[in-house]
Amino acid sequence: MRKHKKNFKKAIMVTGALLVIGSIAGASALRLDRREAPTITRVSLQDLQPRNDFHLVGVIEPARTIEVKVDSGRGSVVEKKVAAGDQVKAGQALFVYSNPEGSLAIKEAEQTTANRRSAVEQAQRQTNQKWEQYNKVTTQLEETKQKITTAKDEDKEALEDRKNELEMQQSQLLMEAQNSENSIGDATLELERAELELNSVKEQHGSDVVEAGIDGIVKDIDERQMNMSASEAAPESPFMTIVDTSRLFLKGTVDEFRRSQLEPGQKVQLKDRNGGSQQWTGQITRVGDMKEPSVVVEEQGANPNLSQFSFEVALDKSETPPSIGTHCFVELLEENQTEIKLPKSFVFYEEDNPFIYVVENHKISKKQVELFEDEMDEAMYLLESELDLDSELVFPTNDVKVGMDVRTNDPTN
Repeated sequence: MRKHKKNFKKAIMVTGALLVIGSIAGASALRLDRREAPTITRVSLQDLQPRNDFHLVGVIEPARTIEVKVDSGRGSVVEKKVAAGDQVKAGQALFVYSNPEGSLAIKEAEQTTANRRSAVEQAQRQTNQKWEQYNKVTTQLEETKQKITTAKDEDKEALEDRKNELEMQQSQLLMEAQNSENSIGDATLELERAELELNSVKEQHGSDVVEAGIDGIVKDIDERQMNMSASEAAPESPFMTIVDTSRLFLKGTVDEFRRSQLEPGQKVQLKDRNGGSQQWTGQITRVGDMKEPSVVVEEQGANPNLSQFSFEVALDKSETPPSIGTHCFVELLEENQTEIKLPKSFVFYEEDNPFIYVVENHKISKKQVELFEDEMDEAMYLLESELDLDSELVFPTNDVKVGMDVRTNDPTN
C-alpha cells in the first residue's frame, strides 16, 4: 500500500513539472508573439543623392498683401462681414461703418443730384412741347397763305387777319422754344455741379461698406478696432490683412560672393528649417542688383561684413504648400542629373551579385543592381542599372527580410 502511494506521489510530481515546463514554454511563446515587428525605415533614392553644400534661407510670402486700415473720418466699424481665415473675392464686403453725419450728407447730396436731373428732364420736355407748338403754327400759317392766293375778294380780309395772328404766334413760340433750349443748358450745368458735389461728399465720408480689393484669404482681424468712436485716433496697425495665396514666393538674401551663383530660372528645393520631411520645389525668379540691409544668417556661413543682395523664388504648385511666414532652407538643384549614386552601406551581395532591398507593392523585395566604383567618393557606388529616383529603398538592418510587409505608417528618412 505504501509503495502505491509513493508511485502516486512520483506521478503527481512528474505531472506538475511537465505542467510548469509547459506553462513556461507557453509564456515564452506568448512573449515572442507579442514582440513588436521590427521597424522598417524607408528612404527614396533621391534623398540618398549627395547634396549641394550651397544653402540659403528665406521666408515664405504671399503673392500680395493688402492692409485695410480704419478711417475714423468715415465713422466706427460696427459690423464684420468676414472672419479670419475666410476666402474672399474682389468686391466682396469686408466690414461696415456707422457714420450718421456722413450718411446724412451723402443722402442730401444724392437728393440734390436727383432734383437737378429731374430739372434737366423737365426742361427737355418743355422745349419739345414748344417746338411742337411752333411747328404746328408754322404749318397752319403756310396753309393760310395758300388759301389767300386762291380766295375770293370777300374772304381775303379774314384770311389776312388769320395770317397776321399766326405770324405773331409763330414769332412768340420761336422765342419761347429758343429760351427753353437755353434752360436745358443751364439745368445741365446745375446737374454737373450737383454730381461733382456728390462725388466730393462720398470721397470725404466714403461708403458705409468696405469691399475687398483682391481675391485672397483674410489673414487676421484686429478686433480691438471695432466700435471705436470717431474722436479716437485710429491706430497705425491695419484692421484687416488680406493675402493673395494664388502663388507663393520665398524671399531671402545672398552675400556678394555667392550672388554670382544665382540666376533666374534655376531650380531649387526648399525645406522647413524647423524640421520635418516635407520638401517643396520652385525656381529663382529674381536676383537683386541693389545691396540690402539685412541680418546675416549664421546657418548660411555668411560673413557679416559682406554685402547682402535679395533674391526671390516662385514656388511650384503643391497639395500641401508651406504656411506663410515659414522659414526654409534653399538648395540649388542640379539640372539634368546624369549620375545616380548609391551608398555602399545599402548594398548586399549574394554569390558576388550585388543587390539592394526595395519596397514593391508594400513588401520588401531584393533587386539586383549593376554598380561601378565612384572615384570621387569612396563611400558611394555609381548606379548603372535603370532605377527611378522616386524608388523607395529600405534602410539596411539585421531585421530586414524579403517579403516583410511595409506599413504606410513606417517611418521615412
